[in-house]
Amino acid sequence: MSKTIESEPYQVIWLIRRLFRSLSQKSNENLKEFGISVADRAVLEFLYPDKILSVPEIAEQYQVTRQHVQTTINSLLEASLVVAKENPRHKRSQLMMLNSQGRMLFEILLKKDEKTIDVLFSHLSKNEITITRDTLQSLLKELS
Repeated sequence: MSKTIESEPYQVIWLIRRLFRSLSQKSNENLKEFGISVADRAVLEFLYPDKILSVPEIAEQYQVTRQHVQTTINSLLEASLVVAKENPRHKRSQLMMLNSQGRMLFEILLKKDEKTIDVLFSHLSKNEITITRDTLQSLLKELS
């Protein structure tokens, strides 16, 4: 077996990957009843509560392609959760914002997330959570 695979840092990354997949699965399960995807939820979060962003701005923040965000925005427009408004800086790139229905849905999702997060972190001390957050932020900064 490779020495790298047995290393502690590799095992941490492996655990992060597993945690990400598990969280994604749980999120998908929680979103099914609302008829939206994880990508839809992410874009709703970027626009919450009153942000007004273009598709390219969302793509940059979400670190995905504009095409992916545009597909998601189209889905949210179809579901009547966001509205488009004219962009004075760029005629072809509209600005997107949550409408009242989208904001209300996201607030419901936040309450549901809060319960899930409380249960998930209930066995950890405040100090453990802070150390975990700081470590993950440091790793993310190294990748940026």
